[in-house]
Amino acid sequence: MAMNATPQALDELKKVLISKESPTAGVRIFTQQGCSGPALLMSVVEKPSLGDMQQKIDYVNFFMEDKARDMLAGVTIDYGTNGFKLEGLKKSGGCCG
Repeated sequence: MAMNATPQALDELKKVLISKESPTAGVRIFTQQGCSGPALLMSVVEKPSLGDMQQKIDYVNFFMEDKARDMLAGVTIDYGTNGFKLEGLKKSGGCCG
C-alpha cells in the first residue's frame, strides 16, 4: 500500500520544491531514533539516497528510506495551520515526557 498526500500538502511542497530549481529534488522521509522508538522526519533534498524507494504524487517526488517504508504504508501527508502531519500513522511505544 502506498503513501498519499492531500492537495493542501502537495501545494505547500510544490512551493518549496520550486525554489530548489531541480527536476530531481524531492521530499525525503526517513527515521531517526527517538526516546520511545523511531521518529519520522521529512527533508527537502536534491536527489534520493542510495536504497530509497521513490514515489511521485502529482509531480512531487517522495524518497522513502527503507526503514520508513513500512511505517508510511497507507499514511496520508496533510498540511494545515500547524504545518505538516501524517494521518493514519500506526504508533507504537509510549511518551517519554
